[in-house]
Amino acid sequence: MSFFGDMPSESGVQRIDKSILKEIMIKVDTSGREESGYVIIDVRGHDEVQDTGKLHEVVHNLPLPHIADGAMTMAEEDFAAQFGFEKPRLDEKVVFHCKGGVRSAKAVQFAKMAGYNDLLDYNGGANDWFN
Repeated sequence: MSFFGDMPSESGVQRIDKSILKEIMIKVDTSGREESGYVIIDVRGHDEVQDTGKLHEVVHNLPLPHIADGAMTMAEEDFAAQFGFEKPRLDEKVVFHCKGGVRSAKAVQFAKMAGYNDLLDYNGGANDWFN
């Protein structure tokens, strides 16, 4: 079963909506990151996440400026020490989200440059999620 059906894809990037992100979060929450194959990253600033809260407890926060500065190319140990969660593996499906979809689209491009190929972009962002 595919979560994505006929969702549009640009250069291998799946654009997903709120209902699909909810399904992915449930999958990660119930079976874990390893078994589900997904890692979900919020690219908003820490202050923004503190103001609204996280979309779900399985979401990790990695602000876009860190991604732009090469976080996705760091050594695994350095990444985990600096950001507090395991660096996404190249074979994982990486889901990015932000406030409204602009920064997550940029994060996808940086991840592609770092060698990631299975990328998803929640284009609604926190604005959509919390409304």
